[in-house]
Amino acid sequence: MIEPRAPTANFRAAMLAQDLPGLLATMAPGVVLNSPITDRFRFEGHDQLRELMGDVLVVIQDLRYLDDVGDDRTRSLRASGRVGRVVLQESVLVRLDEAGLIEELTLFVRPMPALVTLAAELGPRVARRRGRAQGAVVSALMKPLAFATRGGEGVAVGLAKPT
Repeated sequence: MIEPRAPTANFRAAMLAQDLPGLLATMAPGVVLNSPITDRFRFEGHDQLRELMGDVLVVIQDLRYLDDVGDDRTRSLRASGRVGRVVLQESVLVRLDEAGLIEELTLFVRPMPALVTLAAELGPRVARRRGRAQGAVVSALMKPLAFATRGGEGVAVGLAKPT
């Protein structure tokens, strides 16, 4: 029997070391990643995850894992990091196959300015693989949204904060 934390310990170690081959070695060939940004598509297989996770390793800085809980088939990781100057918190629901390889990752990111900033940084990189124009369009759509979300948070919190 595989020690329940071993697969996610290897995943965490690879992420922290920015070891893309080591990261992919923790994943089943048909791995699926459900994005925190959209449910309109998902990333599937080593080829798509190699590209995406390569970008993630560039975009997310100062990553720290805070929790790793669960059993031998379902794990939950909690982490913190930064996208530029924006602090993010991430939860990852990890489903493992019989061999202890990751078959599914479902990501959740908070607070909203961090999620939108992440989308503004990753979206154009992902779209650029389909063409420079696609990357430019996604950037043009996401950058103002990220700016407005970060700037508007202070005003909105001041107006809505419980007294």
